[in-house]
Amino acid sequence: MKNVTFSLLLAILWPATAIFAQTDGKANPVTVSGNVQITNNGVAPVPIFALGRPAILSTTSIRKGRFYFNPEFNLGLDAKPWTLFARVGYYLVEKKKLVVVLAANLNWFFADNIPVVNNQQMQVQRYYALEFNGQLKPTEHQNFFFSYWRSQLLGELGVKFEDFINFVYDFEDLKLGDKNIFTFKPSVFYLYDYEFVKGFFAAQTSTYKRAAWKFNVFLTTSTPLGKLPGTGFVWNTGVNVPF
Repeated sequence: MKNVTFSLLLAILWPATAIFAQTDGKANPVTVSGNVQITNNGVAPVPIFALGRPAILSTTSIRKGRFYFNPEFNLGLDAKPWTLFARVGYYLVEKKKLVVVLAANLNWFFADNIPVVNNQQMQVQRYYALEFNGQLKPTEHQNFFFSYWRSQLLGELGVKFEDFINFVYDFEDLKLGDKNIFTFKPSVFYLYDYEFVKGFFAAQTSTYKRAAWKFNVFLTTSTPLGKLPGTGFVWNTGVNVPF
């Protein structure tokens, strides 16, 4: 477990160190943003997977010029880790109406061993992934996002590989009166997990906030389009606090 912990720290800190090392304090300053969510049922970035119990989900983006570093750390309310991502990306195109980003990440999934195996209470699955992400902005309050992720297993435990293609249309800052603000993000995605699942899914994320709030409340749902064994309706709600 010590080797795993050291690897996690190295994967998180090394990209961040590289980004900060380029900072000159003048042009292209380092910017930091992110959010923390408290949820009833932690849902993974591929939303057919869920922790199945309340969780804390956190993500941070550290950007310098066209490069960014994005660590994500998700854990149950019992403080047991669930997933961890260490992502490094590059803005290949960044215009008013079009953004294209290339990224790579290392990620870890922690699962309970039931029953305990070889005195190990948790099983660790390790992956790396290559990402192609883009955004089109047809209007001020609408965005079209597209993504292709290819994940590959590192080690022997887990899914051999995964292909994920996602299309999202984002209606943001929809106002009802002067103080009620909504966002609605319907999506359709294709998922192929080797020897596990292959098919199309529909999902959505809706958020609501009052104008004076520093947080929002959200609801995420996902369902298979057709009969796909081992999958079903997944939902998640909670509070999101951006920073």
